[in-house]
Amino acid sequence: MRVFISTHKKKLVIAAVIILLASFAVALYVNYKINPTQSEAVPQGRIHDAGVFADDVKIHDSTEGEIIIGVAADTTAIEAASAPKAMKLITDPDSIWAEDTYAGGHTPVEKAKMTDGSIGVLTVDKLKISVNVYESPDTMEDMDKGIAHFASTSAWDGNVGFSAHNVNFDGSDGYFKNLHTLKNGDLIHYKTALGERSYTVTSVSTIAASDWSSLYYEDSNQLTLITCISGQADKRLCVKASEQTSE
Repeated sequence: MRVFISTHKKKLVIAAVIILLASFAVALYVNYKINPTQSEAVPQGRIHDAGVFADDVKIHDSTEGEIIIGVAADTTAIEAASAPKAMKLITDPDSIWAEDTYAGGHTPVEKAKMTDGSIGVLTVDKLKISVNVYESPDTMEDMDKGIAHFASTSAWDGNVGFSAHNVNFDGSDGYFKNLHTLKNGDLIHYKTALGERSYTVTSVSTIAASDWSSLYYEDSNQLTLITCISGQADKRLCVKASEQTSE
């Protein structure tokens, strides 16, 4: 009889301990859901940095999802990283000048058009060319007549984009055949119904055929000239020029 009572008491004690442990576990779970700690795993595609950094600034990047950056003593680097050109490679020229993506100057083609129907005239002294610029739904036709204007760019203020053949389909020289010979400091002139400006070449580079980031908006007045590179179908030659100022 004594053994039976002792065993019964032990079972009661064990049951009570199990109930207490279960209650404690439930309480912890509820508290966790209501007040999650900072040790919670960060969802995929999200970067979390709640620390303060100043001397060793790290620029975070994410291809998707939310990015949370801690407060920095110097936010210059962060602001630069958030600029549109730093976000991604632009592979669709038609999306560059969408109304919600630019803040710089942008002039519609209609305002720049001249009486002859062209947008303007591009003159490059070093290449000995002075050619009309056109824009229509058929870029190839525009390049057959003269120099084509990228419809996704401004026609006057901001960044104005042009393209032309280096070699025409019939084998003759294209207007941009010798574009690669330009160097920093060379002059380019652009005239429209709105006026005439002179620009100075600032860079001559090779870019990927799918990279249209050079056509992105700019607050300052610039020209961007692009042409093919013979024997390199996946590459393009890109010349950038900035407006000359009186300063």
